[in-house]
Amino acid sequence: MSQSASEFRLEASFRKRLYFFTGMIVFTLTAYILQLFNLQIVQGSENSLKAERFVRRSESIPADRGNIFDRNFLTPETSQPLVSNSASLDVILNTSLLKNDAKKVKEFIYKFCEALSIPIVYYEKELQESRLIKKIRTREPFVLLEGISREQQERILVLDNINRYVYLVSSPARVYHMGPALSHVTGYVGKPTTSDLQEKEIKTYQLIGKGGIESLYDTTLRGQDGFRIQKRNTEGNIEEERVIEHSVPGNNLILTIDRDMQIAAYKALKGVRGTVLAIKATTGEVLAMASNPSYDPNILSGKNKLERSNHFTRVTNNGGFLNLAIQSRFPPASTFKTLVGLAAMESEHKINFDPKQTFSCPASFTLKSTFKGVPDQVFYNWDKKNHGELNLAQALEKSNSVYFYQLGYKLGAEPILAYSRLFGLDKKTGIDLPAEATGFIPSSDWKKRTYGNKWFDGDTVNLSIGQGFISVTPIEMALFYMAVVNNGKIYKPYVVSEIRSPLDNSLIQKTEPTILRDIPLKKSTVEALKEGLYLVGYSGTASGVLNSPSLPEIAGKTGTAQTRRRGASSSNHAWFIGYAPVNAPVEKQILVAAFVEYGVGGAASAAPAAREVFKAAFPPGSFPRTDRSRAKTMEEEAPVEQEAF
Repeated sequence: MSQSASEFRLEASFRKRLYFFTGMIVFTLTAYILQLFNLQIVQGSENSLKAERFVRRSESIPADRGNIFDRNFLTPETSQPLVSNSASLDVILNTSLLKNDAKKVKEFIYKFCEALSIPIVYYEKELQESRLIKKIRTREPFVLLEGISREQQERILVLDNINRYVYLVSSPARVYHMGPALSHVTGYVGKPTTSDLQEKEIKTYQLIGKGGIESLYDTTLRGQDGFRIQKRNTEGNIEEERVIEHSVPGNNLILTIDRDMQIAAYKALKGVRGTVLAIKATTGEVLAMASNPSYDPNILSGKNKLERSNHFTRVTNNGGFLNLAIQSRFPPASTFKTLVGLAAMESEHKINFDPKQTFSCPASFTLKSTFKGVPDQVFYNWDKKNHGELNLAQALEKSNSVYFYQLGYKLGAEPILAYSRLFGLDKKTGIDLPAEATGFIPSSDWKKRTYGNKWFDGDTVNLSIGQGFISVTPIEMALFYMAVVNNGKIYKPYVVSEIRSPLDNSLIQKTEPTILRDIPLKKSTVEALKEGLYLVGYSGTASGVLNSPSLPEIAGKTGTAQTRRRGASSSNHAWFIGYAPVNAPVEKQILVAAFVEYGVGGAASAAPAAREVFKAAFPPGSFPRTDRSRAKTMEEEAPVEQEAF
């Protein structure tokens, strides 16, 4: 029976729809099977972990922070670290066993305090009702104690009404092997603040660097946390635990610090407030940096909240967090006379100055008044003695103020201030430590804005001996002396030499010496300054402290800065900046800057502090010596007085 045309069209249309829907079903089934294969086979292990994270509780495994070593590092196994980690135990309260009831949790804490003789004030914040309820609701780990002692652990284990509600977990603790002796370099670690959590990629349970290189290199030291999955029963006890990702410790840091020199620097400051800084002259490596008063990073990084809080308060009240080497500024006093001499020699066209030229020292300098009715100003030498005719080297040797009054007055303030800026006495050095301060170089415009009057000749005379409005940081002044040693080259100071992998000790990053400034200086300028600085240690103001067969030959400059509490010598600050061994190649020389607040005089307290660092750096037999029998340049043969401005 033949089909009609309409029937044929209907049948063809039906077949097309049938094929289309059949194709869609086949395509959907194929896609479904492929996706099942992808989820179960290709991404099976990853999805399994994701599923376990939802079903079971995941817990982070904090990574150990990287270790820190000194400049004598060889390998992690054979080198003694400056900073390392140790394991400690924390006590965690299982609130689910207390039905997550805030009232029961509070009652248990009271029992816990009574059993372990802990003042209830220790949990004052945790016992605030709103805070307690929030902590229970969010299932945040309730840490009762951190870093418990063996005695506390034993007491918890034997008390059934305590140990059944708590469990112990291991957590890393930071150990600072040099304690307060290196704290201003290392810093310490602590829990992140609210601002840290908002501004940095940090989790609440992680430790964060506070001060020093712990802060500046925080992400480098922190490492990568792992995580584990725990299955707990209805009572909250762990039935199963599986580590999914192991933590990776942070990178290790190798410092430029020399352990022995650092210890010597810190001990030299015992009983005084001050700083000692040692730098390698031709690289900028910081060999030692001590500041006193200090703080104990082991306490501040420790687990005892009350001890941490009390120590923090004491240190804050005593100004112990201030790193005096880079965060304080003072008048440079007589250490500045070297710069005045340099400015005069480099600006000889202004005053036709020759370092062999002499000025007479009648024990005082009189500045004639240019104002009617205003008396002349008299500026005295520090020892109020007549030293006769002196050239530049002799004036540095005796730290003769009258010589520099006359030289500075003749030269004028502008060249002195210009060279102060040129050598960076008002700029950060860029050292890899946080919160560096800058010195202050005044100007006539600044004085007019600040005090409403012009720059007077008396200001220039004061400036010539490092007094008046000028102030510098110890590290800035040390870098100026580096320029004298290095014929104008100043290297950027740094404390981190290398960053190494904790896994295979491979080198990740190495700090190369960087020239901050290269100031052209005449050879005659450098030679004249070095001659004067040598005489300071040989026969001048510091010779009684530094001229010894057990020491290398040391050149440098003492300084005594008058303060606003003028009068008694005990109100004066003390400086010494020097380098040694004088007769060694510059590559072997180190610079030491010492500053002591209210230290009486440069030779009385600062030079002795520097001497201890030189002794640690150059033990007997490790340095060359020359004949010290050369005649003194001064006519006086009497013992040198131990005081210098």
